[in-house]
Amino acid sequence: MEQNVAAEQNIFVVDHKLKKTSQQADVERLAKTHWLSDYARDIFLTMREQELRRRPMFFLSPQLSERQRMLQLLKLATRAHKLSRCALHLAVYYMDRFVDHYKIRPDKLFLVAITCLHIAAQIENTDAFIPHYSEMNRMVKNAYTAFEYKAVERKILCFLNFELVRPTTASFVELFACSFLTRSDFKNYTEMLDECERNHYIQPYQRYISFEEMLSMLAQLLLRMADYTLHISRFANDLPSLLAAACIAAVRQVSGVRCWSQYLVGLTSYTEAQVEPYMNILTDYHYYQIIQPDYDGPSIQINQNLASPDSGFEESFTENTNVVVSDEVVTVETYNIITVQLQDPPPHSTTLLPKEQTKLKRPRFEDDSENLHPLKHAKVESDPKD
Repeated sequence: MEQNVAAEQNIFVVDHKLKKTSQQADVERLAKTHWLSDYARDIFLTMREQELRRRPMFFLSPQLSERQRMLQLLKLATRAHKLSRCALHLAVYYMDRFVDHYKIRPDKLFLVAITCLHIAAQIENTDAFIPHYSEMNRMVKNAYTAFEYKAVERKILCFLNFELVRPTTASFVELFACSFLTRSDFKNYTEMLDECERNHYIQPYQRYISFEEMLSMLAQLLLRMADYTLHISRFANDLPSLLAAACIAAVRQVSGVRCWSQYLVGLTSYTEAQVEPYMNILTDYHYYQIIQPDYDGPSIQINQNLASPDSGFEESFTENTNVVVSDEVVTVETYNIITVQLQDPPPHSTTLLPKEQTKLKRPRFEDDSENLHPLKHAKVESDPKD
């Protein structure tokens, strides 16, 4: 334990005079977590109990194809506002479960993603500063209103039943980051490199000057490996502790260190047979990322014309609202700002021609200024006006 504490003190040092990079911020967070305390085992067991209460994901959402764009926005916002990796992972957990349960309009998906990240930042971030919705809204060109953010936040909190503290893969990775490598591993690794140089005159892996340097480099790779799990949707229902153990095995595998040991069984409570299937997937994904060219992801565009309260996303407090869409009637239920139910058209309704559909939109100047909720009392006529 004392050796690991000394190693941590030597590795996780950040120069406060310089501007922090993303890697320095990650390392500094590991230094502040105090995972090497006497309560580390109790924290681990508590996290293992909490991960069993995570909501399952059924992959029923019609917006699964948009998940990559939403994840790209979350990662961009996390970097821009210097949020923690745990906040990002927790936001993805919120987002996946919420989107899986509701059908959301395409122009409101980024609204849900930003709201999930804002909630997760308040749970996971150790710093006092949490970005406001107005600051995060600039990333989507101020496409949404403050009312929309508050309404969606209330909906997400109620959906999760205010059960917001749930461990993620990043949580367990940070727990293991200071102790997944031992000095025996470093000694065996150095001897392996020496033998390769003597017999084959090659050096297949990077040589490290000290154990501290090796632990620091592999810890950074471990954090990146944890982020890979966000892109592999088949891992959505797997235990975060198991995925974290697989990340450790994958890092050791690609770095030339012995994949698993009895020490890691005691540390993670998983055997090599349990970890190996996930390790193989992560290893393949890691090599795939290496050979891919640098790609910043798709540009994020928001249709400003669909961002007003008239877009149909605003919450209805007292009564249902009927909106004619083509020849189908969409009913937005009370307190349900996202879910829509399609019903058969009434017997007296007829199919509308394209020219007639353009006349259904109600101009804003027709709203009664004295009416506090004009949207709730607006009537949509099926016959065009003369």
